[in-house]
Amino acid sequence: MDPKTIQDLASPLLNSLSIGDGPLISPLPGSALKRTFKLHHEGLDYALKWYPPVSVEETDPYQTEQGFYQFLKAANIHDNPFALGWDMDKRLSIISLLHGRAIRSDEVNLLRAIFSGGFLARINQNRDLEEAQQLPGIPLRESSVSCLLDAINTFILQGIPDSLMEVQPLVSFWEDELNAGWQQIIQHCLTACSTGGLDPNDNLRDQFAWITPGEFTFHNTIMTPEHSICFCDFDQARWGDPACIIARFFSQPDFLVKDEYLEPFLDEQDSVPDKDPLLAVRVRLVAPLIRIELLLQTLFPAISWELGDLNPEPKDESKVKLVQSIWQARQHLKAALRSID
Repeated sequence: MDPKTIQDLASPLLNSLSIGDGPLISPLPGSALKRTFKLHHEGLDYALKWYPPVSVEETDPYQTEQGFYQFLKAANIHDNPFALGWDMDKRLSIISLLHGRAIRSDEVNLLRAIFSGGFLARINQNRDLEEAQQLPGIPLRESSVSCLLDAINTFILQGIPDSLMEVQPLVSFWEDELNAGWQQIIQHCLTACSTGGLDPNDNLRDQFAWITPGEFTFHNTIMTPEHSICFCDFDQARWGDPACIIARFFSQPDFLVKDEYLEPFLDEQDSVPDKDPLLAVRVRLVAPLIRIELLLQTLFPAISWELGDLNPEPKDESKVKLVQSIWQARQHLKAALRSID
């Protein structure tokens, strides 16, 4: 979508907010899908975002992001962007635009990990609010340890799609490394459950479910000119298992969040009411599983956990990218195996 098209589409929303007199609209750097634009009006900058239509079976990012901003407002959480307006018919939002830049991997430190833990805690101190109940529910694979194991195991047992059998580096990695490593991880997980008196088939209790602001990683932060960080981009917000949410934060690609930061991060969660007393234990239990989840998502970014489909892209250029992603997938596998030593 180009600036002229988005401006015409957004005209009713802009007029309703008294931003109708010639705002400057330009592509927002970093918006790879060309759905988010920078809107400049009377010395102020905003993000103008368009949400493509989705099928009735899919979670709607438009409704999700709108619902999460309503929740943040009700919870009086303000150290993040705020929404100015929404157009349901045109599927548009106007959100305050933070000035800053993406955080660099070498800028991840203990204080920023603790700040992130505090943000997650503030969200979940307010999870009893009515606005929180409108957010998408827990994915099936996070309802129990057994469900997470089964979801991952389904894909690994399926093996490589026929369309990619000619990609020999992928075949070798899958058959020689991933299959064997995954069996070690399954055995470790089941043994740890037995030793710790945990039943992997037990469903997560409703009172122990938490809200995640979406992709809860440093990828969705802005480093401000004052060197503080703010989380943004909430169109994937939902309910989830806090153990999985935290394990993903500590497994995020490109940003090394040191294991030694975990205890201070978890200390921030002590302020959350009705916290699972076994949260720390379960974070460590699911950490290697989350690594394999991320491994699969690295190799197959369009993976559908709900449909059990890897959604491989057969185009030659995508096969090149797939070969390039094997290195990162291998790092996830190595990290998962280190965590069970």
